[in-house]
Amino acid sequence: MAKIMVTGATGLLGRAVIKQLELTGHEVVATGFSRASDSVHRLDLTLPNAVADFVSHHSPQVIVHCAAERRPDVSEQNPQAALALNLSASQALAQAAKANHAWLIYISTDYVFDGTQPKYAEDAATHPVNFYGESKRRGEEIVLNTSPDFAVLRLPILYGQVEKLSESAVLVLIQLLMDKRPQGIDNWAVRSPTSTADIANAIDKLIAQHIERSIVQGIYHFSAAETMTKYQMLLTLGEILQLSTAHLTPESTPTDSAKRPRDCTLSCARLAALGIRSDIHFATGVRQALTQSSGALAALGLTL
Repeated sequence: MAKIMVTGATGLLGRAVIKQLELTGHEVVATGFSRASDSVHRLDLTLPNAVADFVSHHSPQVIVHCAAERRPDVSEQNPQAALALNLSASQALAQAAKANHAWLIYISTDYVFDGTQPKYAEDAATHPVNFYGESKRRGEEIVLNTSPDFAVLRLPILYGQVEKLSESAVLVLIQLLMDKRPQGIDNWAVRSPTSTADIANAIDKLIAQHIERSIVQGIYHFSAAETMTKYQMLLTLGEILQLSTAHLTPESTPTDSAKRPRDCTLSCARLAALGIRSDIHFATGVRQALTQSSGALAALGLTL
């Protein structure tokens, strides 16, 4: 077993990763900032000296870097804040990892691609269409330039157990089911909604491969196999929650304020070659996530 540091430990993905790693028996050093607690160390990743001191003190063997500014619209409105977390913090963490002989997994996004030529292989040329994707692409470069032995794991849109629906760009759509006013919903952009529990299991297996053979390096993709638009996700959510979708109209043109790519479906061949594949279908996974998120549903007067 390994000593593993996880950044963004209080976030949607970080919580799932910690749960899985602890279940496997690893020693986890959890870090967060705004929601730090007795079990989560408070660490400001935008302070390089603090990051270096923390990594030196705790000496993790592996660092899973989940912390990020993940919201495209917010990144567009405040690019410097996005760069501070997605680029500068990643550089500080990569340098600290290298100095302390830790192996780093940098969590990235399918939004490094422009969405015009899916499926995207791990070595496909990147061409982000919004600032969020650009900041994550630059983070990838910083990490791999610091050490080619590090790993980048690109992921699509996520859902999982939440404390608030707004934590997930998938589950937050439930609010549109509750607002019964007629509204148009994006039926243009194609996404691959993926369970954080599924991803956490893949990260656990990836770490095991690294510990066993030390051959895990470079860029990897992980994604559920199903693709769907926001409108199609809402149809499934409405069926599960027994809420009408009659007030929703599919829109065949983009509806988001920050530009989104059309279809960033990922090829996951490198992980598949290691025997690591997604095995959770959307309807099954999202039902499980909602069952685990009863508090967030109750805030809207919903039960499952």
